[in-house]
Amino acid sequence: MIDWNAMEIFVTAAHLENFSAAAQQLHLSQPAVTQRIQNLERHYGVPLFERRGRRVVLSEAGAFLLPMAEDLLRRCKRMDERMQSLSGQVVGHLQIGCSTTSGKYILPRLIARFREQHPGVRATIRVGSRARVIELLLARDVQLAFSSARVEHPDLSYLKFVQDEVVLIAPPHHPMALQGCIEPNELLETDIILRERRSGTYQALAQALEAHDINPQELSVVMTLGNSEAIIMAVEEGVGVGFVPRLAAERFLPMGKIALVPIHDTYIAYTIWMVSNTMAPATAAQIHFTDMIRSIVGERTATEMLEINIPRPVVESQGKEDGREVM
Repeated sequence: MIDWNAMEIFVTAAHLENFSAAAQQLHLSQPAVTQRIQNLERHYGVPLFERRGRRVVLSEAGAFLLPMAEDLLRRCKRMDERMQSLSGQVVGHLQIGCSTTSGKYILPRLIARFREQHPGVRATIRVGSRARVIELLLARDVQLAFSSARVEHPDLSYLKFVQDEVVLIAPPHHPMALQGCIEPNELLETDIILRERRSGTYQALAQALEAHDINPQELSVVMTLGNSEAIIMAVEEGVGVGFVPRLAAERFLPMGKIALVPIHDTYIAYTIWMVSNTMAPATAAQIHFTDMIRSIVGERTATEMLEINIPRPVVESQGKEDGREVM
């Protein structure tokens, strides 16, 4: 019979490489930690740690056991969450990865509404590049990811979330802002600030310009920045004009330091996807949050997503979600 408390102690000690630190983190005495580790070693008949002064490092057998022990503890935690949710209360830790500017604005509101119905759920939003959030999802360090690109992988499932519109902004007294509406080819005649080429904003812009026979490399790009807020600040300083998600721009428009510049016969947008790992057991919080997202998605822009009334999440199946067993 596995001693689950001993397994938790083992995992904690393995990460901290110190029995005293593990005891402190778990609110136990050091002799209690040592005794539980020794019981595990007797149970398996192999040493799990090598003692090196005050430090302990995993033995070969301990290194073999660690990933399995971590997986078992995650499953045990999810089992507890699922069983507690059967009484009507959804609990747990919802971890989400996000790589889009608009996603960073939308997700806090969605999670706030979700927690109104399920206060036992706490949430963490981890922001990073598209590659990073997909890496976190595949490693099961987050349960869901919001990304502007589809990465082909057999373990990933995609649900369309919102359309993210990209707009041109300029300083209020810039000639383009005073003109009111510009032709696409006028973009070749001014200094422009852009996101990096791998961003959703840049790729959406490139696709829209190519429809007007404009190669994005023809633009006079004076600055490339890693996030939309930095582009807005650079536009405010008069460095040039820039392309950012509408949702980011509209938070700054009332201040009067930037202006929207319409482009004739041009609509720039891309899709934000909600991504799940089909090989990872879904937690109760993840299932209910996904149900809420499914109930509100459609042909909405990111701005419209902030304006809609979010209904109470609907609990459906307790058997399978997206074709995988719920655990």
